[in-house]
Amino acid sequence: MPKALLIAEKPDLMRKIKEVYDKHKSEVPYEIDFESQRGHLLTLKTPDKLDPSLKAYSWDTLPINPEDYGGFQYEVIKENKQGNLMTAQERFEQIKKRIHQGNYDYVINAGDPDQEGELLIRIVLSHMKNKLPILRFWTNDLTERHILKALQTMKDDEKDPMLVHLLDAAYCRQHSDYRVGMNVSRAVSMKVNGKVAAGRVKTPTLAMVVQREFEIQNFKPKTVYGVKAIYDEEFEGVLCTLNNVQKEDENDDLKTNKTSGTIWFETKEEANELMATLDKTASIIEYATKQEEEYAPKLFKLATIQREAGKIGYNASDTQRIIQGLYEKGIVSYPRTGCEYVHSDENFSKMLKSASIVPTLEPFIKNITDEDIERVKKTNTWVNDKVANEEGHTALVPTTEVPSWETLDKEEKDIYSLIARQFVAIFLPPLIQYKTTIITDVSGNTFRSTGKTLVDPGFTKIFNRTFSDKIIPSHQKGDKLSVKEYKNTDKTSTCPKRYTSPELISVMENPAKFLENESLKKLGKKLKIGTPATRSGIIEELVRNKYLVIKKEDKREVLSPTSNGITIIKNLEKTAICKVDMTGEWEYQLENVRKGTLSKDAFEKQMRENVKSLIEEIKSLEMDPIDNGHAQYTELGVCPKCGKRIMRGPTCFYCTGYKEGCKVGGFATHYDATIDNAEFMDMLTNKTSITKTMKHNGITWNQEIRLDSQGKITYPTNETETRFKCPKCGKPILKTPIGYSCEGRKNKSCDIYVGESIGGKIIPIEQFEKLFTIGRTDVIAGFFSE
Repeated sequence: MPKALLIAEKPDLMRKIKEVYDKHKSEVPYEIDFESQRGHLLTLKTPDKLDPSLKAYSWDTLPINPEDYGGFQYEVIKENKQGNLMTAQERFEQIKKRIHQGNYDYVINAGDPDQEGELLIRIVLSHMKNKLPILRFWTNDLTERHILKALQTMKDDEKDPMLVHLLDAAYCRQHSDYRVGMNVSRAVSMKVNGKVAAGRVKTPTLAMVVQREFEIQNFKPKTVYGVKAIYDEEFEGVLCTLNNVQKEDENDDLKTNKTSGTIWFETKEEANELMATLDKTASIIEYATKQEEEYAPKLFKLATIQREAGKIGYNASDTQRIIQGLYEKGIVSYPRTGCEYVHSDENFSKMLKSASIVPTLEPFIKNITDEDIERVKKTNTWVNDKVANEEGHTALVPTTEVPSWETLDKEEKDIYSLIARQFVAIFLPPLIQYKTTIITDVSGNTFRSTGKTLVDPGFTKIFNRTFSDKIIPSHQKGDKLSVKEYKNTDKTSTCPKRYTSPELISVMENPAKFLENESLKKLGKKLKIGTPATRSGIIEELVRNKYLVIKKEDKREVLSPTSNGITIIKNLEKTAICKVDMTGEWEYQLENVRKGTLSKDAFEKQMRENVKSLIEEIKSLEMDPIDNGHAQYTELGVCPKCGKRIMRGPTCFYCTGYKEGCKVGGFATHYDATIDNAEFMDMLTNKTSITKTMKHNGITWNQEIRLDSQGKITYPTNETETRFKCPKCGKPILKTPIGYSCEGRKNKSCDIYVGESIGGKIIPIEQFEKLFTIGRTDVIAGFFSE
């Protein structure tokens, strides 16, 4: 039997595959040993490592093309040893040693089933000069059945067209991000006399947030006025225009459909002048009533679940993290998907059984019949084998693995419930409504009335949608209606809102409204900024670079540009790097590489030309400098508490009245998160709060920051009560961002605390379940004892 070494992208994935393999060895046509990476082991060498002459920033060396210095080159990531956790170097050497032992016939690439997963393993194999044939393990579903099927049906990673093109696209993306980032960042940094991080995706994303900020700053409300007719029969019509639109129906026969738009006047006087000319009798020139059916919406892709989860308070990165955890537990399909379809051979009955673990969904699922399942299989709104195969992924759905509901925490239950509900809805009956339209003529003016009557709420029950009937009496063309009176109606424009991270991701998914070149709208859904896998990370990077900050507005966590973020976009707004047009075209070309309709070499050549043009464009511009943060002490304003000056020092904010007892201020940086000057003053003067991404020992969380009544920086507790009791004092165990703590620690009556990260290793939730129920954990991989 051929022998293979399987290399998984992450240890958890390796363990899950190994469990299935050990159970079904006789059914797998290979003898398999296992190794794992921990995500990225390699990184591209920076320009100065390609050639020492590139260490200094100089216009003479731009644009830097790695091809001129021996090509794109990789090196193993250097990291410090943490406890017993293997470093990237140790993992790399261990895998390399096994590959070159001569014991194997194949290597198995078990990277995540996406573009990045393809690249992460392949660059490692290339860097260690692997000569063994490579097989590809690929599954969107980590249930036992799908893992076994993937082990039995592995493809040739070096010859399968889909995988070859996927790897080409992965290299193109990585190379273009490096090429644009290294060159444009250097060029802009030299122009503004400060360090700037620019990028192929991050800069146009920042530009969209800054543009929204300008819209908010320049917003002036405007009111327009309309006219409505109140008929004696107690329904209304609004003044409108009618247009005849030629539209093809499904049979390619041309039909004429009438569409209408409400007429609005700039002033109320204009509306009143028209009303004074209107008769009190209206003639019906069109009457139509029909029954309409509406089925459930499309299944989730990552962008749409992030937006939906945003409505219940989850930001985009948290949603992606939670879904990744659910995927690794095998209870939902692959998270970083841009597909909204599933395959027709899915075991829908078992998937529905899994979804029924959600208490609110079980009453709906028990009424789903075999006929409902067959209907869904034949409906290409949700089922499309061709698209799912082309994407390499399916929509985000429950798997056939039934979750253990009690062991899921609140956030896991919330997100799993959203995914399951969207899936269950497609098997439910349609919403049925009668819709009625009346078009009337009054003194040569057109009024339109619409009504709806609910027949059956259908699938909308699962979403708790409510309806109120708007009844229009039965009539026919030619009937006369008496008008009781005419009234003004008005509409006032509202100020745009800042984006939340899920809303920004939704805009990145559909950025057409930001296009300057109208002809590019022909790209339709192919026009995107970033990918499902990268968008959350791009937003987090903009926050880390202090170009964006997270602010609290009412109950929403919104993204707001910093002064440096605004300055960067003002400097670059005339260049192509800021525009959706260029970035969208690049994403489209990358998609063509993935599909095999554009070669890797052609893409790379185009990117070299694009970057050269960008550098020339940037060099020719005048730019404002950015705040480098070099000043040790900066005066920020007047203290509202005592009237003295507010200062920013090297490490903290403080009031110069501190000697007289003013408490305003605090450290500017806490757990790798830094409050900028504008944020501090906004909190102090407007009593707002901000949210920052904090990091500690490998754990990341979003922390609210505010000032107390004395003006001191505080970090409100971010704790949730668990179902566990303290083994020492019996009080509740609280979950904090970085561990588990007894409630008694608040009044110092107890000292029980366990960190979620030990020795740099994140401890799985199931181990805490055992710790607080049976009093000990299992032996955890990477540790020598319980």
